[in-house]
Amino acid sequence: MTWGFSSYETRFRWAAAIWAILMTVWCMAPTPWAVRLAGAALWVAITLAVSARFAWWRPRLARDVPLFVLAPLEPALLGPLVRSLLASGYHFQTVSEALERPARKAVALTFDGGTRDALSTLLPFLRGLSVKATCFVSDQGMRDAEHLKPLELQEMARSGLVEFGGMLLDPPADAEALRSAVLRERHWLTGVLGQLPAAFAYAPGPNAEAFARAAQAAHYRLALTEGARVAPIAQDPYAVPRRRLDPTLKPWQAYLFVTRGRHRL
Repeated sequence: MTWGFSSYETRFRWAAAIWAILMTVWCMAPTPWAVRLAGAALWVAITLAVSARFAWWRPRLARDVPLFVLAPLEPALLGPLVRSLLASGYHFQTVSEALERPARKAVALTFDGGTRDALSTLLPFLRGLSVKATCFVSDQGMRDAEHLKPLELQEMARSGLVEFGGMLLDPPADAEALRSAVLRERHWLTGVLGQLPAAFAYAPGPNAEAFARAAQAAHYRLALTEGARVAPIAQDPYAVPRRRLDPTLKPWQAYLFVTRGRHRL
């Protein structure tokens, strides 16, 4: 435990300690025992209600299993969250780093789509906090002005803070066409970056199994989807679950979401 106010959990522990001291003082106050008993009962009820609402009592997620988070490009949300996790000893890695040499309490921030705000918003944010992230992009996005172009992808990759993986914005329904599209996507990204991308991302649904097979056939090292659970990569390298971070969550709720897996509202 870090004695300071560097994380949401530490602040909560300080508040809980002060709350317990005040309750002890109240119980020792020179007032009638019935008044003290009623006050103590109210104190306990408030304590239980606050604990149930904020869910600080929930056990932590496994610290030796990398946690993959699908996050929105919202610096106002991500800034307090990332700072709090850094202060609590978490490490931010790219997907390939989490695969090859996962750190204890590792978090891999991932972003989908590859829109232009990744260069104008995400990269300065990552530089400011010295953390890494992985962006999943598609060659299908090259057709409009809203998506990153090859030179911009190269600029972000040279920063050493951003790793790129493949995804499909408009996947075909046919399994064979899907396999060809995933393979073509990897060839395109390899040509742009000059190295093989490690990961592929796809949405959950009825075609999830076809996506996993296509990513494996394209020789991706792992494929990420969405899921509520946390699982070791070795359990199923082509269906690694990611947790979606809701942009409407308050920073302390997001902290609970990452470290506890869920929060109570």
